[in-house]
Amino acid sequence: MTDPLGLSIGTTNLVAARVGDRPVTRRAVLTLPVQGAPEVGVPSGRPGQVLTGFVDRVGDPVPLVAPDGSSYPADDLLVEALEAMVGVAGGTVSAQTAIAVPAHWDAATLRALRASLRSNPVLSPNGTTPRLVSDAVAALTSLRAHPGLGAGGPVVLVDLGGGGTSITLADSGLGFEPLDETTRVAEFSGDLIDQALLTHVLSGIEDTDPGATAAVGLLGTLRDECRQAKERLSAAAATEIPVELPGYRSVVRVTRAELEALLAEPVQHVLDELDNLLQRNRISWTDVTVVATAGGGASIPLVTQKLSAHTQIPVVSTPQPALDAAVGAALFAAYAAEAGAQTGMAPALGADAPTSLAPPIVLPDQSGSSTFRALAWSQDDDLSAEPVPYAGPDDYPEVNGPNPYLGDESTRIVSQHVPTQYDDEPRGVPRLPMAVFAAAGILAVVGIGGVAIALTSVSETDTPTPSTAPVSGVYTPPPVEQPPAVQTAPPIVTVTQAPPAPPPEPVAPQPVAPTTTTTQPPTTTTTTTTTTTTTTTTTTTTTTTPSTTTTTTTTTTVPSTTTTTVPSTLPTTTAEVTTVSQAPAMTTTYINVPLLPPIPIQVPNPAAPAAP
Repeated sequence: MTDPLGLSIGTTNLVAARVGDRPVTRRAVLTLPVQGAPEVGVPSGRPGQVLTGFVDRVGDPVPLVAPDGSSYPADDLLVEALEAMVGVAGGTVSAQTAIAVPAHWDAATLRALRASLRSNPVLSPNGTTPRLVSDAVAALTSLRAHPGLGAGGPVVLVDLGGGGTSITLADSGLGFEPLDETTRVAEFSGDLIDQALLTHVLSGIEDTDPGATAAVGLLGTLRDECRQAKERLSAAAATEIPVELPGYRSVVRVTRAELEALLAEPVQHVLDELDNLLQRNRISWTDVTVVATAGGGASIPLVTQKLSAHTQIPVVSTPQPALDAAVGAALFAAYAAEAGAQTGMAPALGADAPTSLAPPIVLPDQSGSSTFRALAWSQDDDLSAEPVPYAGPDDYPEVNGPNPYLGDESTRIVSQHVPTQYDDEPRGVPRLPMAVFAAAGILAVVGIGGVAIALTSVSETDTPTPSTAPVSGVYTPPPVEQPPAVQTAPPIVTVTQAPPAPPPEPVAPQPVAPTTTTTQPPTTTTTTTTTTTTTTTTTTTTTTTPSTTTTTTTTTTVPSTTTTTVPSTLPTTTAEVTTVSQAPAMTTTYINVPLLPPIPIQVPNPAAPAAP
């Protein structure tokens, strides 16, 4: 069979529907037998691995772990379950196939599912994947076909599923294009209702230990009984639940009033989220055309009563709201094939917003079909008019503040922030000429070397050799590089007080009486170098003749002045002065560096005597 096929994905149930056939429902449980194809639904008892909870894990990179330790990606498990649903529904997959996915799934989850579908040859023949449509759009498509949703305008869909409640605000005049993101309410779900009813039943049983090891399997069975009782209470006023636990076996009677008491708080959460959704979109309840319900929870009478009383708007549903998504997906596939629509993704929040759902389909003229006669919106006399978006009043007394989710369509100039100053771009480190670095390096090496030589040099003691020479008339100081040190004769008295005197001038000898002594004024010679101080001792020469005494005195002192007074001598005595030259302890040497002046460096003098 190649009739249009619709599949719906739910946390609790998977549904397959073909046009003209009864839908098929199976639990979202996958059994991987040892031999044979995977089975979907309640385990039949065949040996194999039973896996659940894979619907909520689609897109999760962490795989599910089976009881035997093997792991399976949730995406692949869901695709295997959908393939099994195709076999249960009969026939094969064709181009007229659509899958209704949860409306609250994000784009990443849809991409993961689409990738797994593409690798399955049964669901994607020739590499063409089935159309993916939001279960909210699919359910509204089914409700529009029967029983009808009235004229165009905003509609609210409340999908009460097994894993939670989804609230969608859509525009029926634009093919149920969503006006906002789907709101997810986790406080109201079929699983939580089953758990609340199980707790209520166990609270009336005494002397039982639900946490005992033997009671774990029996509690799973009792939970299934509570789920079936919940479904029966949608039509009956009371029902009985068989309870079988270790040491206890009985039947517990539960009424609809008890169930409604358990649902009062979760239903109120749904109503609060409805109000918040409309306020965000600046829509009041008077502007909403209809409120539609879908999902298994829509069969509970309390939900319809609360919604109708809260909104004061008619609440529309089908006799089997749990099948609406699958039936709508089949209709969607049929309309798409008939209209020749191409596979694509429908906008989620607006005409310009990308999404992962197929585009809304405009139904063809089916005036001859009784199914489409109920579609009042398609029987408008003005068929040439294009559908327009909702254009209600902008302000409502119930709304506090503007809607941050709507774009501003006014022509006002949008101010744009322009910074007053900009950060300067980072500047590079200034570069110096290489010659500067080279000179600095050479100076550092020379300085360190000089200090090292000065600190590590060894002083040697050299005994100077005394020399005896006749006294000359004028004493000539030695060269600056190695000035000799002169030792003063014992009869000379030195007083260091007077300031430096000008250089002496040669004085001719004058005849004096044998008993007369002539004293020559002292001569001071100052020698200064860059870094070396040279001190020259005084040399005194006295010459005596039978009738004349000549005295010449030369004194060189740095920086002090030495005055020497020579007493008169005997007429026949000649004094000889012994001069001792002593080398300085340090000497000066120069280092020539290119592009730099000579650098003086003091180094130890090897010829200098050791310090006493």
